[in-house]
Amino acid sequence: MNQENINKINSFLSYHKWCDFEIVELKGNLIIGGKTSFENSFDIRIVFEDVFYIQCLYEWKTDTSKDSFLIPDIEEQRNININYSIEQGYQIFKILAEDIDYPLYVSSKSITVELL
Repeated sequence: MNQENINKINSFLSYHKWCDFEIVELKGNLIIGGKTSFENSFDIRIVFEDVFYIQCLYEWKTDTSKDSFLIPDIEEQRNININYSIEQGYQIFKILAEDIDYPLYVSSKSITVELL
């Protein structure tokens, strides 16, 4: 299910010329919202449920011409797990931000997405 939601996010992004994300809320869950226009409302809302670890910016831009939300390969997950003692049962998600040299990471139980 997590990979399906990652695919849904990347598919949504591929239909837009740009998308800016920002943290909307962080209280157990991490909620980020994405905007594809200059309107005040979000076009996509992503919820990382039951967050354990975050390495993230408050706001960032995405390159919508390529996949920006990923599940890291096993070796990358292992390195993060070792360095940050991620508990078993949490999934690591990788976010690639435009013009940022290093990925953002979120470790949570699951991810859900809502297109608004």
